[in-house]
Amino acid sequence: MNKSEILKSIYSYLDSVEVDRAVMACLRLSRLQEDYINTGVFIRELTSDHKDANRTIFDDTNRLTDEAQKFILENSGERWLKSRTIEAVSGGQELDPVTVITPIGEILAEIEQAEKSIQDLTIPSNLSSYDSAAFFDQYTSAKMQFRKKIRILTTIRERVKSKCLNYAISIEKQIESQQETMNFIQNVQNEVQNYFRAHSDDVYVKLQKADQLMQSNFKEDLSLLLTQVRRAIKSVADYFYPPSNNPTLCFDGKERKLDDEKYLNRLEEYVNREFNKSTSTDLLKAELNYFMTFARKLNDLASKGVHAEVTLEEAQQGYIGLYFFLFNICQKLDNGNI
Repeated sequence: MNKSEILKSIYSYLDSVEVDRAVMACLRLSRLQEDYINTGVFIRELTSDHKDANRTIFDDTNRLTDEAQKFILENSGERWLKSRTIEAVSGGQELDPVTVITPIGEILAEIEQAEKSIQDLTIPSNLSSYDSAAFFDQYTSAKMQFRKKIRILTTIRERVKSKCLNYAISIEKQIESQQETMNFIQNVQNEVQNYFRAHSDDVYVKLQKADQLMQSNFKEDLSLLLTQVRRAIKSVADYFYPPSNNPTLCFDGKERKLDDEKYLNRLEEYVNREFNKSTSTDLLKAELNYFMTFARKLNDLASKGVHAEVTLEEAQQGYIGLYFFLFNICQKLDNGNI
């Protein structure tokens, strides 16, 4: 079940007032999100055993530092305690706050039991008026206590229900935002691929290979992905500015040998020359500096090697950065700016 399906189940449980099942679905979602604070809060909603909750939270956060674990334990505990505490008032007089530790899964049963107890408090019909009055006073007091308990438990249930609803809404907005970002990235990819499909088979094939590696679920393919990013950058440089073993007078007035290995220098020289065919502006120069700084950063990431330990964040940065770098160049080409 993916995140969207879990969200639908949360809304369904809340509509049918199955708050305990909504909490379990929220817990599942928060774990998928690696949202440790809310994971701790939802874990606490499912048990009245404080030590058991802490052990479960520790298991969920065992990859974090001791300081981070301590923060999550304390923060989730404080949030749970605040939502489970009722400020009591009677006859205009403030009473001691009431803290309800009943697990969310048992609250409905306790409400139903209290309602049944009220119904059972019926005065027997064969009593004298004196005994009936005594029973009436006693039952009235008991019913007041049961109704108070029902009111408190209902308040807690509604708070937890609201907590689940707000969490589901926040994650739904986050997913929608991520989807908008993904749609934009896909548009960038399409434009870049369409350009090189028409102009360079070699660049296009390398981009396709990078796409395949990006979709892989194998960790070892992250290193291969960055290596493919570097190959794609070199292929782009070869297309825009082929290598030469002869010394070249560069745009900055210095003479350099822009051979096969100096592909980043060749790419920079190409962009320098072509960008400055148009009217020179500070914005254009700043854009060039950004382009080349980012290209070198991508190359540094890719240079970690096939067998190096590469994180998912580094792989994504290299892959997405490559496309945005090429997207800016392709847009200028299509718009006739260079």
